This record gives sequence, structure tokens and C-alpha cells, in this order.
Amino acid sequence: MRFTAVLLLCIASTGVCAQSANDQLRVFAQGLRDARVDFQQVVTGPNGERIQVSQGRLEYGAPDRFRWQYLKPQTQLIVADGKKIWIYEADLKQVTVKPQDALNQDNPLSVLSRPEQLARYYTVNERADKQGVHWLDLTPKQAASSPFDKAMLGFNGNSLRYMRLFDGLGQVSEFTFGSWRRNSGVSAGRFHFTVPKGVDVVE
Repeated sequence: MRFTAVLLLCIASTGVCAQSANDQLRVFAQGLRDARVDFQQVVTGPNGERIQVSQGRLEYGAPDRFRWQYLKPQTQLIVADGKKIWIYEADLKQVTVKPQDALNQDNPLSVLSRPEQLARYYTVNERADKQGVHWLDLTPKQAASSPFDKAMLGFNGNSLRYMRLFDGLGQVSEFTFGSWRRNSGVSAGRFHFTVPKGVDVVE
């Protein structure tokens, strides 16, 4: 299960860090224009067996644009331009196009710059701090149409470090994020997808 995630920062002017996961999300969202980060994704099965390990990079443009690029072991590109989602698999010479709901429940990271919208799609609960990580539990309100049963966002060191997605088959996708680069000037062109010549389009 591939997907894609949330972030944050210290209040630099005062030197005081947000304490809860909700607080940290709200602080990070202030003034957010764009962000980029490298990630590792590990998919495990119902018995904890490791199914797949992937590496890639996420780029985000407020309020609702994403670029997920898987680099290893296989390449895949997912681009959300605010209106459509483009899923490009170069080895299959195919791109799948879907309509994008700017704040839909399929992507917990869709509220990075608008955390006040979180409760619109999820039942949100704070989980107790565990080994220095502050967790948010997100349960989709429209469970029948959601690709996962539950999501968890883990904050540590004033940044989003983990995202876990639990599906109905017992699989868990855990994303571990590196150092976020906030407002680093991600070009708007990174969220535009042009279908390569010879590639089939599936809608």
C-alpha cells in the first residue's frame, strides 16, 4: 500500500516548542507555503512480516499539491495538482488519472496548511507520549470509502517523523521522514504532470 502524510517546527521567536501533536501541527501550518522531505516506507503484513521497503521524496505545495516520487526499489510518481491526481508507472508505460478532492480523507497530509479541517474527515484522538513521540490517531469518518482503517501521525523533535496507515487486510505502511525543508522554494512546475509520449492514460 503506497501513500503518501505531516510536519512542524519550534516557535523560533520564543524558543518554546509545542507540547502536543495537535499543537505542533498548528505551529507548523502557520505561514507554510511549501516543503520537501525524503522518506522510507516499510510495509508489513498481518503477522508483522516485512513485505516491501521503499525510498523516495515528498514535495508539498500549499494548500493541496503533492509530488510523491518513489526511487527505490521501483520507480513510481504520484502528482496531485489540486484538481487531478496522476499516478505514473514508467515500467508499465501507464498513467492513471483520478479527480482530486483538495481535502479528502484518503490522505492525512492533505491538511498540512489547514489543520482546522482535520476534524472534517477524521475522528481525532491524542495518544500518550511514547519514547518521546507524540501521536495523533485518525479514524476516517467515511470508513466505507477510505483506503485505510486508521492512520497515525507521530511527532518528535518538533517535526513529523512517522506516519502509519492500517488497512482492512491487516497490512501496515509506516513512513519514516527525514529532515523537513520548509518554505525552501519548491517550484510550481513540480506539481504539473505532462503525459510522456507513448504512455497509456487510464481514467
